[in-house]
Amino acid sequence: MQVIYQEGNSLLHRLNPLTKVVALVPVVLFVALTNDPWLPLAFIALASTVIVGLARIAPRTFWRIQAPLMISLLVFMILYPFMVRAELFNHTPVVLRLGPLVLYQGALLAGTASVLRVYAMLLLSLIFMLTTDISDFIRAMVQQWHFPYRLGYGVLAAFHFVPLLQEEFRLIQAAHRIRGIETQGGAKAQAERLRRYLLPLLTSAIRRAERTALAMESRAFGAFRQRSYFRRFRFDRTDYLFIICFWLLCLIVIGLFWLTGWMGPLSFTKEL
Repeated sequence: MQVIYQEGNSLLHRLNPLTKVVALVPVVLFVALTNDPWLPLAFIALASTVIVGLARIAPRTFWRIQAPLMISLLVFMILYPFMVRAELFNHTPVVLRLGPLVLYQGALLAGTASVLRVYAMLLLSLIFMLTTDISDFIRAMVQQWHFPYRLGYGVLAAFHFVPLLQEEFRLIQAAHRIRGIETQGGAKAQAERLRRYLLPLLTSAIRRAERTALAMESRAFGAFRQRSYFRRFRFDRTDYLFIICFWLLCLIVIGLFWLTGWMGPLSFTKEL
């Protein structure tokens, strides 16, 4: 999350982190129940508009973040029709036949719907991830949802360790290059270099963990059931207004698709 997070001063950046969780989770769960390709496509457009418009994420940055995801989903969509059991879709028309490989129309539509559904869910999740600092999210959970602060701040400390250890790893690599250790070679050489990197990296991680533990202990961390906070998180009118407006917009989209008959059956109604 901290890697994907983009700093900014948009409306979504200023919202309470829990506001975005409350607004997005029901919508993501609903999209997970869809079976047709059209409704997820509408939520893809909605999520993209919110990210570029309300969150003020540059289109180039948005594309750079989601490009690997799109490539992975495209590969899955191409392979899915050939990997599923033919008995599930052999009653549908044949679109393509390449020797033993047969592409059925039903398998193609099912693969497309699955990819669009996953893509829509991930783009909706990006609304939260691109505009929410993990530190603010954990602090809000501790203050408002009574998440145990010992666990919360422990997770927060672990997240802060990641960039420090990455920088330490780069320094160790540079030190090895200065000493003339080759950076090329096969798998065996790579494994040997990794073994040499791990010992100083582990030593540095233990040293940093000890210093962090001493600092937390000196501040009486965990000694009291409640803690004081420099910054308080709470819901205000803007948060409630965003939740209501976002839900209403999603309900309008769902209602239009339902009235026009383009929504299709949901997963739990398909079994009834």
